[in-house]
Amino acid sequence: MKQVMNQSESPLQKRLLYMMAIRVILVTLFLGLPLLLQIETIKNPWSIATFYVLIGATYVLSLAYVVFLKLKGPSLYFTAFQLSMDLLLETILVAVTGGLGSPFPFLFIITIVSTAIFFQHRGGFFMAGCSSLFFGVLALAQRAHIVPFENALILGDKEVFYGFFLYTIAFFTVGILSGRLARRLREKEIGFSDLRIFHEDIVHSMPSGLITTDLEGKITSFNRSATEITAYASEEVIGKVWWEEFSWVDIQNRFKALAQTGMPQRFEGKIRNKHGEPCLLGVTISALRNEQGTQTGIIGTFQDLTEIRNLEEVVHRKEQLATIGEMAAGMAHEIRNPLASLSGSIQVLQNELELEGENRKLMEIAIKESERLNAFVTQFLKYARPLPPQREWVNLQHLLSETTHLIQNNPAYTHDVEIVFEEALEPTLAFVDPDQMKQVFWNLANNAYQAMQGNGTLTLSTQHITRHMAEDYIEILCKDTGKGITKEDLSTIFEPFFTTKSAGSGLGLAIVQRIIEEHSGEISVSSQPGETIFQIRLPFSSAEAPPMIDSDFIAHHEHALFECDPIENGKKPHLTSIEK
Repeated sequence: MKQVMNQSESPLQKRLLYMMAIRVILVTLFLGLPLLLQIETIKNPWSIATFYVLIGATYVLSLAYVVFLKLKGPSLYFTAFQLSMDLLLETILVAVTGGLGSPFPFLFIITIVSTAIFFQHRGGFFMAGCSSLFFGVLALAQRAHIVPFENALILGDKEVFYGFFLYTIAFFTVGILSGRLARRLREKEIGFSDLRIFHEDIVHSMPSGLITTDLEGKITSFNRSATEITAYASEEVIGKVWWEEFSWVDIQNRFKALAQTGMPQRFEGKIRNKHGEPCLLGVTISALRNEQGTQTGIIGTFQDLTEIRNLEEVVHRKEQLATIGEMAAGMAHEIRNPLASLSGSIQVLQNELELEGENRKLMEIAIKESERLNAFVTQFLKYARPLPPQREWVNLQHLLSETTHLIQNNPAYTHDVEIVFEEALEPTLAFVDPDQMKQVFWNLANNAYQAMQGNGTLTLSTQHITRHMAEDYIEILCKDTGKGITKEDLSTIFEPFFTTKSAGSGLGLAIVQRIIEEHSGEISVSSQPGETIFQIRLPFSSAEAPPMIDSDFIAHHEHALFECDPIENGKKPHLTSIEK
């Protein structure tokens, strides 16, 4: 009984529904058919009326069972009640159809088997005992000619004893055998269930996405890894055509090639997940066959190669940087030194010669272009061969404030641009190289000014975010209201020499990314028309936790940590406007 109680409700409910359906069918056949055929053996004062009563009672009880099952759900007590009612109705039926001479005692055997199915060998043995007891009472009542046995066949003691003994042996034999059979079936059912669960666990625990389809390409299964990779739940894609659901025409072509050659197909392709994000998948598809070797569908495994390709691009970029770094050492001697001599010579000539008109303009152009070339080489060297970060604890809010003051006072950017500096409640301390971080802030602010084309809002903020031990970082946001970055350019804006400006070098954002990576951080960008946000995340390691902030520490780091704008009207300033 404990084993049965441990089974899930769904299988028990199915068995109960099967039992109720079989009961209605048997009662209709065994009781309705004799009435329909008007069999002479059942024509007695009791049997015909009882047949109608039993048929009606079975139908009413079956309807009540279904209602109760929907309202309360299946249970073993409910099952035991049904079997007890079956035993009672069978006893009445045997009593009115002749007792020991009745053609219906075999119904007791059906109830015994049913009990063994639900309660195994103990239930079968118990129901065999109850059936023997009820049948024995009927035999004694028939021997004493008690109603409804007053007109039944007269039997002697030996005949009654033999009939009772014969049926008792049959009941207990069926109870024991059916109980053992039910136990073995239950063990096999548990074994099959465990095997099925084991296989499902294997499939769902695979790190690769697993998908199966029929011969038409309709998805029949979708494991957990496939859901994690594509963001689609299995119920969202099962029954749909693979290449239509993921807008992947190449899959259909591979299906056709597999059908023609029978050879597994290995390939890569890009899809978009449920959130619209691109995913690069490495896919292998092969034929799905049954035990007879007949192909019944397609089985496909796939892995998300997006991160791997990103890492490969990082490695490739670093290899490029190493090559550029080697070139930079030569360029520093081959270009910068002659350029300095050339620039100095031109300036000497400008001071000594009194040029006028067109010649003076040409001299100014030469000096301006030499300065621009020198600036470009300087930027290139910063990117190609950066100095290792000289880290110290600084207040990032102070660095941002300094950067905004510098760019505000730059004559090239006296535009109607508003700078909003969202100050955190506490200083945002970070273990960074202050000079390199100033370079980062300057480049980002410079790009924002140019993107807004003289009119807009630049919002800067820093904060220390701690959600749990795995998420402890410094976040820096730079948001502008410029024209935005196109989707095509988003993936290439950090590449060296990529620029959409006519006079840009294409090294500003590349230098920013290089500095952030040297600080073990990461930078990302999101953009839409009218808004672009650069997000920087710097790790905050507990091993590099800032020292206790006491009076000595403040005195020693006062400039780097806590130098801020003066307080106005008792409030911290956070909004500075640039006026024309």
